[in-house]
Amino acid sequence: MFEDGIAILFDGYYHAVMKTLTMKLPEGLLGWIEKEAKRARQPKSALVREILQQHQQRQHQSALDLAADLCGCVQSGLPDLARNKMHLKGFGR
Repeated sequence: MFEDGIAILFDGYYHAVMKTLTMKLPEGLLGWIEKEAKRARQPKSALVREILQQHQQRQHQSALDLAADLCGCVQSGLPDLARNKMHLKGFGR
C-alpha cells in the first residue's frame, strides 16, 4: 500500500522491540551477503539477522544438546551397566 510514494507497512511487519545496527563490511563480505539475499529472495537485514540467530543458538548448545539424538541409541546388552561396579572395573585406565 502506498501513500505519496511512501510504503505504508502494517504494524505487525516489524517487531516493536527491533533496534537498528549500522556496520561496516569489507566489499567481499558485503558482496556475498547481497548475493545470498538475492538468491534467498529476502532483504539483507533478514539474512544477517538469521545468520546471527543461528550463531547465537549454536553458542548455547552443550555437548548433550548436540548429541541428544544419539543418547540411548546403542544397547550394551547389560541392563545394570551404570549401577554395577563390576562393569566399571578398569574403566579409565
